[in-house]
Amino acid sequence: MLLFLISLCGLASSVAYRSVDPLVTSLARDFSVPVATAALVSSAYALPFALSQPVLGPIGDVFGKGRLLAICLFVLTGTLIIGAFAPNFESMLSMRFIGGLAAGGTMPVAMALIGDTFPPEKRQVAMARFLAVTLIGQIFTSTLSGLLAVTVGWRGFFLLAACITFTAALGALWKLQEPQKVVSQAFGVGSAFRRYGAVFANPKSWLCFGTVFFEAIAIFGVTPYVSDILETNHLGGPREAGFVIAGIGVGGLICSLILGWLMRFFTRVGFMAAGGTIGAFALAATAWLPDWIALAGFFTLLGFGFVMLHNSVQTEVSSLAPAARASAFSMHAFSFFMGQALGPVIFGYGLQHLGLSPMLIANGVLLGAVGLGAAWLFSRHDSELN
Repeated sequence: MLLFLISLCGLASSVAYRSVDPLVTSLARDFSVPVATAALVSSAYALPFALSQPVLGPIGDVFGKGRLLAICLFVLTGTLIIGAFAPNFESMLSMRFIGGLAAGGTMPVAMALIGDTFPPEKRQVAMARFLAVTLIGQIFTSTLSGLLAVTVGWRGFFLLAACITFTAALGALWKLQEPQKVVSQAFGVGSAFRRYGAVFANPKSWLCFGTVFFEAIAIFGVTPYVSDILETNHLGGPREAGFVIAGIGVGGLICSLILGWLMRFFTRVGFMAAGGTIGAFALAATAWLPDWIALAGFFTLLGFGFVMLHNSVQTEVSSLAPAARASAFSMHAFSFFMGQALGPVIFGYGLQHLGLSPMLIANGVLLGAVGLGAAWLFSRHDSELN
C-alpha cells in the first residue's frame, strides 16, 4: 500500500510534467508563437524544478518527506487549474514555472521515502516498480494529451491532470505522514550545508549527478520537438506525437517489469553500459524518419535503454548518504532536470544551425558516451575500493 501511494505521487508529477510535449504545436497555434518558443513550456517547468531542489531536499529531511509531498502536490494542482484558463502564453509560462517549483518536492522526496522504507537488497526492484508507475503516467499522458489535443484541447487535458495530482495529494496527506519525532528537528542553512556535505563527501555523487545531467540533455532535449518534427515531415500531428513520445514510457515500463529477471545477467555497471548503448542506437536511428509507427518503435527501445541506465544510477544515489537521503535525491533531481531544461534549448539551437538528422545522431552519440563512460567510471571506483 505504501509503495502504491508513493508511486501515485510519482505518477502525478509525471502527468503534470510530460503533458505538454505532444501539445507544443497546439500551444504555438493557440497563442500565436513560434514552435521553438512554445517548446519553452518544457524548460519553464524543468528549470525551476531543478533550482528548487537544494532547498526542498533538506526541508524534506527535517520537516517530513510525506508532509512536504502533500503540500507540493496541492500547489501543483492549483497551477494546473489556473494554467488551463491561461489567457496568454506569458501567463501559461508563469504557471508552468510555479508548478515546476512545487513539483520539486515530489519525485526526489518520493524516491527518498522508498530508500527509507526498503532495505538495500530490495531497493532497486522497489525503485523500478516506482519508476514503472511513473512511466505508466508518461504513457497515459503522452497518448491521451495527443488525442485530446484534437477533441477537448490542451485546456481540457490540464484539468484532467489537475484531478490526478489532487488525488495523489490527498493520498500523501492521508498515509505518508512520518511520526512527529521525525519532523521535529531544527532547520537552518548550516544543517542544509552539512547534509549536502555528507552527500558530496561520497565521491560517487559526482558520477551519479553528472550521468543523469547529460542523459537528460540527450533524451529529453528531443521530446518537445517531436510534434513539430512529425508535422514538418508530413508524418502526423499531435495525436501521432503522443504515441511516439509514449514509446519512451512503454519501453521503460517493459524494462521495469522484467528488471528482476535482467538482474540475473547484468551487474549494475553492466546495466549502465547496455542501457546507454541501446538508447544511443534507438535515438540515432530516429534520424531515418521512416513513419510515425517506426519512430514509436525506436522511442520504445530508447525508453528501455533509458530505464536500464537511469534506474542503476538511482540505486547508487540511494546509498550516497543514508542520513541525508532526501538531500541526495534532490541533487539527483536537480541535475536531471537541469539537463531537461537545457536539452530543448540546445537541441533547438542545433536544429536551426545543423539540421534535424545531425542533431538526432549527435544526441544518440552523447547518450552512448554517457552510458559507457558511467559504467567505466563506476567500475573503476568500485575496483579501487576493493
